[in-house]
Amino acid sequence: MRKETLVALAFLGTTLLAGAQERILFIGNSYTGYNNLGTMVENAAASMGYSFSTTSLTPGGATLYQHTQNQSTYNQMAAASWNYVVFQAQSQEPSFPNSQVSVQTLPYADQLVDSLRSIAPCAQPTFFRTWGRKYGDAANCPFFPPLCTYEGMDSLLHLRYRMMADSNDAYLSPVGSVWKYIRNTDTTIELYTSDHSHPSLAGSYAAACTFMTIFTRSNPMAITYEANLDSTVAYTIRQAAKLVVYDSLSQWNVGAFDVDASLAHQMSNDTLYFNSNSNHYDSLWTSFGDGSGSDQNSGSHSYGLDQSFTVRHYAYKCGRVDSVSFTVQSVVPFGLEESSISTDRFYELLHFWNPERS
Repeated sequence: MRKETLVALAFLGTTLLAGAQERILFIGNSYTGYNNLGTMVENAAASMGYSFSTTSLTPGGATLYQHTQNQSTYNQMAAASWNYVVFQAQSQEPSFPNSQVSVQTLPYADQLVDSLRSIAPCAQPTFFRTWGRKYGDAANCPFFPPLCTYEGMDSLLHLRYRMMADSNDAYLSPVGSVWKYIRNTDTTIELYTSDHSHPSLAGSYAAACTFMTIFTRSNPMAITYEANLDSTVAYTIRQAAKLVVYDSLSQWNVGAFDVDASLAHQMSNDTLYFNSNSNHYDSLWTSFGDGSGSDQNSGSHSYGLDQSFTVRHYAYKCGRVDSVSFTVQSVVPFGLEESSISTDRFYELLHFWNPERS
């Protein structure tokens, strides 16, 4: 069975075509707003030949709950045909004790994604996995010891953002994981501002490279935009994004929700029986190769000819299409009619075919 993937206008296979504009909405707070992250993503995209248009809604300190209560959040979701909508929680809230996160954070992540799917069903939800504070969360350390260190806070953020992404069929943009790699391998790069919480220019650049990798599924080493950073620093950050993100795209759910065409089939004489096993589709079409087709999930088709036919099964979702094709051989069975002949006639025919027999 041959598998083919085509994507109308914007995609070919699973890689974004240069020149096709992608629209991205960032919903978060100052972690997203610092250094104009959306603009940095646009500039990184342009340096690779892609066209991104970003919009950001980033009131300072906003929690996921506050975004669910903000009409501007829903207005922005409805404002364009978004390809991606990114959700970023308040910097501390996903790291709190499970009893608190399960009530004050996770339900609102679900609510935002549910609202997005209702308002903009073709947008891919993406969670912005942020980073632990440089020295942990000092204010909350006395009440929850895991927050006393960067390592403890960061591991909790990773866990909770993973939960939000996996439970909502969302992408996970592992910015905090890229930060962690850089912290562990090059201590000369300062990712934080002086408050030990917000991103420096290098920190936001790491975020931009991460999002570019997630959205384009392309190697970030091809990014030539450096955000006025030292070239060596920019190179090191791109390399971190390559190793953490690009080399493990499936770990971040990238591609997991792509439209996927699959068709189980069986031939019986001149009749094809089929049943679609496709995933993540809006509609289906099966072309039987004889000029006819079906939009049904399952069924049968009779050819009535002794001939081979190429069958193609298409699955569609939001302008994307995936297909599989295979060849079937139709065989029309010959019909036999019963008849009776006399014994004399039988021997007459037998003599005709074998004259030497007496």
